[in-house]
Amino acid sequence: MKLERMLSIITYLLNHEKVKAQELAEKFEVSVRTIYRDVDAIAQAGIPIVTYQGVDGGIGIIDGYKLDKSLLTQDEVSEIVTGLKGLHSINEDVKIKFLIEKLSSITNKSDYVSTGNEIMIDLSPWNANDRLALRIQELKKAIRKRKIIEFTYCSNEKITERKVEPYVIVFKAANWYLYAYCLLRQDFRLFKLRRISEMAVTDTGFEVRECSIDKVKWDGEFANDKNSPIVVVFDRSLKLAVSDIFGVENYQIMEDGRLKVSFNMEVNDWLCGFILGFGDKIEVVEPSELINKIKNIAQSVYRVYEKKE
Repeated sequence: MKLERMLSIITYLLNHEKVKAQELAEKFEVSVRTIYRDVDAIAQAGIPIVTYQGVDGGIGIIDGYKLDKSLLTQDEVSEIVTGLKGLHSINEDVKIKFLIEKLSSITNKSDYVSTGNEIMIDLSPWNANDRLALRIQELKKAIRKRKIIEFTYCSNEKITERKVEPYVIVFKAANWYLYAYCLLRQDFRLFKLRRISEMAVTDTGFEVRECSIDKVKWDGEFANDKNSPIVVVFDRSLKLAVSDIFGVENYQIMEDGRLKVSFNMEVNDWLCGFILGFGDKIEVVEPSELINKIKNIAQSVYRVYEKKE
């Protein structure tokens, strides 16, 4: 609590020319004596605290320590703060919170509030019990310490045990990935975090390899030579769902009101399960390979329930 209060005091002083000890005491709900002790500790930590005497006196931080307002424009500060807030939503790091507050000291407070809230990025999951944020924190530590991690990975093909050298955590198209060198495949790979289980950071270190995240195929697991042009038609009652999944500009409204969607993807079990999840509200137009797979699966499902009659 003391450390958090001291960080807050520093941030508050960065945003004000000078502040009376009584004002700080009331703000942080402690005694004036406690404030003076905190200020002494802050000064000993290397923060250049200055005390102004007299009626209009108070506590402040020397101007030379504050960031120069000419270094960044108002819009640039807002863009940086927006990105930092998004990062803080998935990783509640005190250092990130402090940086967000510190950046506000280089611009007018009223302007900062109005422009800094134009966009909100919240990367945290809806489920409060989701362990994704903890996994990301563990991965960050492994990357910084250059430690090999091991985990069980579920892919379209099978479940495998992996040992990898972690390099970059990636957020792409509403999903989190780990970009790592896979010791099993002897190559760099993207691993979806939602498909990782039983992850553990080992004590084994690794030497950094030459890699470029820019060379990654950002179509992810759906980018391969097995992709086929897929055309499906959704019932008009699924317009909202189709808009959420594909985007309002990525489907065609047919004369009968149904929604036609075209995309490229491998014909596999995942795709079949996705299509069957819509029941009779969706129709596959092409390719014939996918149509036949859907028919066979549907017939198998029918036979299972036919026995129960």
